[in-house]
Amino acid sequence: MRNAPGAKIGPSSMGRRDFLRMLGVGAAGITGIMGPFDIAKAAITPGEKGIYITDMYRTKLSVGGVIIRLDTNKGISGYGECRDVDNNSITDLSRLKSTIMGMNPTQVDRVFNATNNAILAYYNPHDPDYMYKIPRRSGAMCGIEMACWDITGKVYNVPIWKLIGPKLNDKIQIYCDTDQKNAYTLPPYVETRLNLGFKWFKSDMYLTSLCTRNVDYTVQNISGYPYQCYVLNDSGIEKFVNYAQLYRSLIGPDYPLASDHYQGWGSSINLDIPSAVKLANAMSDPSCQGMTGGWMEDIIQWWYPEQLAQVTAGTDMPILTGEDMYCLSELKPLVDSGALDFFHPDQATFGGIHEPRLAAIYARQRGILTALHCSGGPFSFIASLHVAAGIPDFLALEFHYLDNGAYYWFDSVIDGIEKPLFNDGYASVPDGPGLGITPNDANMSAHGASQWIRVV
Repeated sequence: MRNAPGAKIGPSSMGRRDFLRMLGVGAAGITGIMGPFDIAKAAITPGEKGIYITDMYRTKLSVGGVIIRLDTNKGISGYGECRDVDNNSITDLSRLKSTIMGMNPTQVDRVFNATNNAILAYYNPHDPDYMYKIPRRSGAMCGIEMACWDITGKVYNVPIWKLIGPKLNDKIQIYCDTDQKNAYTLPPYVETRLNLGFKWFKSDMYLTSLCTRNVDYTVQNISGYPYQCYVLNDSGIEKFVNYAQLYRSLIGPDYPLASDHYQGWGSSINLDIPSAVKLANAMSDPSCQGMTGGWMEDIIQWWYPEQLAQVTAGTDMPILTGEDMYCLSELKPLVDSGALDFFHPDQATFGGIHEPRLAAIYARQRGILTALHCSGGPFSFIASLHVAAGIPDFLALEFHYLDNGAYYWFDSVIDGIEKPLFNDGYASVPDGPGLGITPNDANMSAHGASQWIRVV
């Protein structure tokens, strides 16, 4: 039975009805959680009469993705942000502009469906590299969807979280990424995070940085695998363990510690199942990551659900994935096959604001809790707070840009939020209309966004 301190018991060892009873939520309770969104959706599906999109502009800060602004004939503008790794977002925004001009932005689902149908014409799902292109496919759609929610909230004078509600979390716990590829450089970076008040951590443990090929691991073609395999030797496991033990010694025994990037982001080579299981079991020891609420992220890429499910079944260490998924339809097969313990979408890839909210509820009904990935800038981060506000038993939201100094100016480029943005490892959910923020143009200009460029 998966029963890690800091993590919730999943339904894998009990019936679904017993699991819901343990949580204090029956079938009616789940329906109740969804109820406010259904009510809001019914209210806005017809849309605010007479409002329509008249133009689109873009800009870009020194961190995060392309930021967009949708203007309307009513003088109300909405802001959104594309995924930072979506290298096609500017091109796709141009492709999509003609689709959404004249549409009612408060009919959010209609706008999203229109952009989805339009953009798919440019991508071939039979392309063998299709999965790798997902985070580069959806950013423009997510940014537009987010901006439409911002407009809708302003039209009805309510925060986005209330439109998709209810608000279950006033403050959201933040986890901070730590992208140090070598153990000897790690201590001062961890000390900075502790001094800033963070209480949830994630370490990027790159196999190719920690280990030596043909000494600590090999690359093999193994029959039955749909990918080339990294096969870890005992010395390779030991190097991962040593790194994790150092991190654990720096933060103490109780804080959650997650890990990521074993084979690198989006790699076509993945760990073989025995190596992944052995590594996960080693990491579950209290001297390493331990079982304090953290996870192992993308230990095998999510588009190999059969192999990922075997790893999840072979270890008590929580297994997480989701940052490069797009929409609930891509999550369902992994949830239904038992391929993960925790779910981790990025709203700027997964579909914007509505889709990750629905997916988190779907996952929770099956005993899977949600964290949120966020490698975006301030607009994407604030949108993620609105999503997290309504997720039951929410785990933690990522903050990605601590080491390059963005931590110290992130909240200066937006007004309307509680400042400082981070307080003792938490961030408050805004209560203003829409996203609850407005851009501070002077400070945005000081950090790379010197002008709004009309999308053509």
